[in-house]
Order: sequence, then structure tokens, then C-alpha cells
Amino acid sequence: MGERFFGVIAEAYKAWNAELTGFLNRQLKRSPDTAQDLAQETFARWLAASNGAEPPEKPRAYLYEIARNLLRDHWRREGVRGEHLAASLDDQAFAPQAGSLAADPATQPEARADVNQRLRMLQAAIDAMPPRQREAFLLYRYDELRCEEIADRMGISLRAVEKHLQLALAHCKRHVHGEAS
Repeated sequence: MGERFFGVIAEAYKAWNAELTGFLNRQLKRSPDTAQDLAQETFARWLAASNGAEPPEKPRAYLYEIARNLLRDHWRREGVRGEHLAASLDDQAFAPQAGSLAADPATQPEARADVNQRLRMLQAAIDAMPPRQREAFLLYRYDELRCEEIADRMGISLRAVEKHLQLALAHCKRHVHGEAS
């Protein structure tokens, strides 16, 4: 690994560590210690994955992708992944209806299993999206960015962002409702 690569990581750390930690802290619902740990792990993963390769063209986007993957792993380990995914999807098709068995999954084991199964299907749907579509979807749902901000960040047109989001939502609905091929 060359000094150039270490220099890129050092500069990225200076430029984005505080921002990345803040993002993680918001996603974790104000858990600063865990956010700091995940931010550190993000940079450690980038360093470990380098293997003498050239630095990525968009290091900030690369860091956020690593951080999102670490968040998913964290939620999976902590057993709260379902709460975060459900909270991030404000579409009625994903929310349990009031009065349904899934409305209070803590009271019914079957309902909890059903909700967990749907969330696993949703996670699989997100993982199966094309990379650019998934990036736009995650920026919109997790980072809560507006379409204009996503277009700027991804370097694409506003119309392209809207198309990515439409396709992503349709893709998720098909997977959750068992219509995936």
C-alpha cells in the first residue's frame, strides 16, 4: 500500500469523520458511542479492503456505502433492524395497519415472525437493487435527502433520481408482496 493511499484516507478522515459520525448517530437514534465505533470501523474497513488498489474516485460516497453496510450489520446483530427499516419506509404498503395482528408484534409471536419475514424480504429487495438505484433509494430513505440533493450528490439529473426512486419502490413492493421473480 502506498503513501498516496494512506494520504487519501487521512484526508478523508479529516474531512468527513465528524460528518459520518453525525450521520451514524442520527441513524442510531442518538447513540454517540456506537456511532463513533461504527465510524472508526468504516475507516478500518476501507483500509483493510485497499490491498494496494487505487483510491476510489468518490471516497465520500464509498465511505457512506461502507457505513450503511455496517449499520445494517449492527441492526441485524442488535435485533432492531426491523424498527429502523419500518421507520424508514413511510409507504402504507409496508406499515402494519392499526388493529392488525402486526400492529403490536410484541403481543403475538406469529405476528412478530410475519413482520420479521417481511423485513427480511425487504432487506433482500434492497440488496438486490442495481447499485445506482439502491444508492438513490438509501439516500432518500435513510439520509432523508431531497431529490435535488441526491441528483447533485450522484451527479445525475433530477429526472433520473425520480426514475430510480420509482423503480426502487416498485421493486420493494414486488418483493414484499411475493411477486419477485
